[in-house]
Amino acid sequence: MPRPRRYDAAVRERLLKDAAMIAATEGPLALSARRLATQSGTTTAAIYTLFGGMDSLRAALTAQALQDLGSSLEAVAKDGNPADRLLALAHAYRTWALEHPNEYRSILSDALGLAVRRAPAGAPRAAAAAPTVPITAPDVFLDSVDEAWHVSLAPLSEAFEAGLADGTFSGPASDAAALAVTVWASLHGIVSLELVGVLDPTLARLGGDAGADRFFEDALGRLIAGLEVPAPSRGAHA
Repeated sequence: MPRPRRYDAAVRERLLKDAAMIAATEGPLALSARRLATQSGTTTAAIYTLFGGMDSLRAALTAQALQDLGSSLEAVAKDGNPADRLLALAHAYRTWALEHPNEYRSILSDALGLAVRRAPAGAPRAAAAAPTVPITAPDVFLDSVDEAWHVSLAPLSEAFEAGLADGTFSGPASDAAALAVTVWASLHGIVSLELVGVLDPTLARLGGDAGADRFFEDALGRLIAGLEVPAPSRGAHA
């Protein structure tokens, strides 16, 4: 009886690299076990041996993309005052999404689907928000997505923690997480509209003369201005 083939870490890395390339250039729907095995010069058995199936491989890809996004944010997260850091983070987020559109879509569908799936019992959820991370993926892969998702957004929360501590932003220290999610939700909305190609046409239809770049700058400016502590008026202590 022939021995089963053994697949090492090099095969695993090659599968992940080739899967990321296919998903990035052709979209996640182009990624199948047979196509990936052929691209990687191996067999479909390698995918099932190393990952347990395509669902788990996709979860591993999502975690990898989140780690890449997180690295891009972390690279700009330490410079300047909290408001400047927030601006830099927002620009880095948009740049990464525009340069990695398919990975960004996978992050938002898979990671948010996982968040819905793992919401506490009784937590409100939209009826249409069915999880898109397959429930057949073992928890070890889903845990990696969950962890990478939180780590990737940590620089936003840290910028607010610093800004609330030094008085740049108004509010108690406990507001950091809520403010980070507020900014992330705004970023996600703008970037998602830009990625599907409706932002510029919508601005033009409504009479705006700003393209996506200027709109992003203006929207960020308004958002951050609303978060910063206003200067006291001259007559405040009169």
